[in-house]
Amino acid sequence: MQHLRTVNDVTHAVVSVDRGAAFQNIVESMRQWRISALPVVADGGWVAGVISGADLLPRAQGVDVPRSDTAGQLMTAPAVTVTHDATLAGAAPGVVDVAVRVNVDNPPRR
Repeated sequence: MQHLRTVNDVTHAVVSVDRGAAFQNIVESMRQWRISALPVVADGGWVAGVISGADLLPRAQGVDVPRSDTAGQLMTAPAVTVTHDATLAGAAPGVVDVAVRVNVDNPPRR
């Protein structure tokens, strides 16, 4: 029997920031871990959004972006998420299509 690879099989560590993370901390985390995007987590650990280099670019270029001091203000939301036991084949279409999928282990609280 062939084992279908899951998200858990290819995920080793997840670096994230909380909603209150400052611009400088976000940039430092991306630089330190050599990554271009980070999940932004809310209280309770659920994924509230994603922050990428594209979200930081206007601020880094000196453009006056209103209320752009924290990850929660700069992030793109909602985030596309899947559970750790999702197969890679099953997870890929949701991510590629940018369909909004809620992590059933950690549903968002409104």
